[in-house]
Amino acid sequence: MTVVHVYPKNAHVSISLDVRDADAVAVGDTVSWTSRSSIPNLPVLDGYRIVQEIDPKLELVGAAGGAPGDAAGEVVVALDCAGCPPLQTGVHYTRSYDPVTREITVDFTAAGLRVLEDAVSAHPDASVTVGYGTRVLGDGELRNRALLYADRASIDGDPGSAGPVSDTAVTKWGPLAILVHERGKPNVLIPGAKFRLFLSAEDAKAGRNPIVVDGTSEWTTDENGEIRVDGLRFSDFVDGLERDESDPLYRSYYVILTEIPEGYRGTKTPIALSVTSTVEPQIAVVELWRPQVGGDDDDDDGDQDGGLSTTGVRIAGIGLLGAILAIGGAMILARRRERDEDRAVQ
Repeated sequence: MTVVHVYPKNAHVSISLDVRDADAVAVGDTVSWTSRSSIPNLPVLDGYRIVQEIDPKLELVGAAGGAPGDAAGEVVVALDCAGCPPLQTGVHYTRSYDPVTREITVDFTAAGLRVLEDAVSAHPDASVTVGYGTRVLGDGELRNRALLYADRASIDGDPGSAGPVSDTAVTKWGPLAILVHERGKPNVLIPGAKFRLFLSAEDAKAGRNPIVVDGTSEWTTDENGEIRVDGLRFSDFVDGLERDESDPLYRSYYVILTEIPEGYRGTKTPIALSVTSTVEPQIAVVELWRPQVGGDDDDDDGDQDGGLSTTGVRIAGIGLLGAILAIGGAMILARRRERDEDRAVQ
């Protein structure tokens, strides 16, 4: 929530922070942040500082490669008002980044303060924007904060000063999971099944544009028949807002079986999953089966490649194998009963 303080001579100031992560998919991708701060409508400004606090699981883009003496990297500072002049680093403001406190600091010089005075005098709604990008390093609710110190007293922390105003914004990241077992035998877990992850069912079927997470684009079930993929952006929280499944920005992830272990059969069908928790993955429970010698391997849908029973289950962690198997088995049986009932009606 944006906090508004009253400065001398009724000069109201505020700051807001926006996040843009709609295009981000997996860890290593970039999330963009922009703060917008008002300018005190005063004839003389004696100080103006903007600070950006960066979450420990975010890395400032360009922090190691900024201009000489400037480790703030790709941080863009600008005036937002019609006809206002561009702001120049080292002339109108200085900027720096402290890797210990993880803070970007933008301080306006005397020349910059004069520009702000002129801007707000001509355009009372003029504001200062600070934009920058961060790379995502891990799961969690990753929270940045923007602070505005709108006079020298608040910058110096003088007793009785108004102090900074601030706002926060969040980007959310978490896991999904897959569990593979033999059809009708949830205690027979299957290692060696390979899956890929996509952003659409069409891409999954065509095998194009697989999602890459930490350099990996294909995952294999372990000895417990499990896969866990961490570091994916939330499905239902985009650009700082909650989203439902009807929202165009809601994101489903599609897992698809790409390689079936020797001795088993199954179909390669996209399975839609959502990422809605930082710790508890939604799970695709997948069944494979062994072909019968001299028998009919057709699945319930008549697919000559065999059947693949799947469901997504939200559960408290892939390590709770007993609970996963119990829920997965119940959901699979329910789907079979539904198909049987459909046939009976027909």
